[in-house]
Amino acid sequence: MVDAPDKQHDVSRIVAEIQACGYCIVPSVIAPEKADEARAALERLLAEEITDEMRAAKTQRVGGIAYKDPIFAELLELPLIVKIWQSFLDDDDIVCSTWSANTSYPGYDDYHWHADYPYWWINQPWPLEKVCGQTILMLDDFSEENGGTGFVPNSHMKGHMPPAEWKTQWPAEAQILTGLRGSALVFHGALWHSARPNRSDKARSALLGMYTRPFFLQMEDMLAQLDKVENPSDMLRQLMGAKRYQPSIVGA
Repeated sequence: MVDAPDKQHDVSRIVAEIQACGYCIVPSVIAPEKADEARAALERLLAEEITDEMRAAKTQRVGGIAYKDPIFAELLELPLIVKIWQSFLDDDDIVCSTWSANTSYPGYDDYHWHADYPYWWINQPWPLEKVCGQTILMLDDFSEENGGTGFVPNSHMKGHMPPAEWKTQWPAEAQILTGLRGSALVFHGALWHSARPNRSDKARSALLGMYTRPFFLQMEDMLAQLDKVENPSDMLRQLMGAKRYQPSIVGA
């Protein structure tokens, strides 16, 4: 008996939604148990790296996670996520520009509407060519109460950064990402999005991965981090930049 197609994980459908609306919510990218395993590994890093400034801000970013625990290297190269961005960018040689974890603690209350790197450095109006795609992999359930990511559908087509007056506002056209742990929000790098207040009594964490074509400068020095990863797979080496063209002195 032939298995029925998995419509939730149909890469063509997911890419079509990203192109049309700017985003797609993909359920069950990893099992809840795998999300719990990653969350436990992250809890250790959060405790080790938190500062007084982070406590005051009630938000914490953990970088360099690919080499800090094997589970994060594993999740960086999830086959479904890699296929989505290879298809979206029409390039099998994609690289990961940045890979980190972000935690919003109870009481976090801030907005920061933006599009993602490298759009910060591209002259406006932005070209319509696809530059990059962002993945938010949920390690906790995302809800309106705990600060599920806000985003504006179709804003990837506007060609510029969000209005400056949105810095402390919630625009009427914005929507809120909700989903169960193990799900992912995949979206066009030019999509306007923002963190949201965490009004719950628990922290909310996610992994953030930006994938792009290999000729764009990576946001993080992923190649330096690769040196600290034990026994990286061939795909992980590619994603972290080992196969990118490396400039040299002509004639040397």
